[in-house]
Amino acid sequence: MTEKLLFVLYYYKTYPTFDVLGTQFNMARSKANENLHKLSPSLYDTLVHLEMMPYREFSTPGDFKVALHGIDQLIIDATERAYRRSQDEAKQREHYSGKKRAYAEEHGDVSPKQGHRFSRSDL
Repeated sequence: MTEKLLFVLYYYKTYPTFDVLGTQFNMARSKANENLHKLSPSLYDTLVHLEMMPYREFSTPGDFKVALHGIDQLIIDATERAYRRSQDEAKQREHYSGKKRAYAEEHGDVSPKQGHRFSRSDL
């Protein structure tokens, strides 16, 4: 059971190709794909049951404050992800990161020390 959990968490932490994932866990690429799709719903159900599933969106700043009630310290982890540049000039301005020739959006997680994870999309 521990190895299955490690398998799924390793995939979601590093997003390797199925060739690499299979090599890391001594299985064929097709078996790595099959096992991931079989085990991922179990991880999701467990996180929901334990109330550890990350909050993905907050509709208001008040919702965000309620979710953080009792938490005194946050850890913020953000990355930029490249995407295709839009041909629409207004959309280009909306997504411009300030870097030359780089079209990217920031994505990240906000995690309180107590363990619940929150998406950074509304910060």
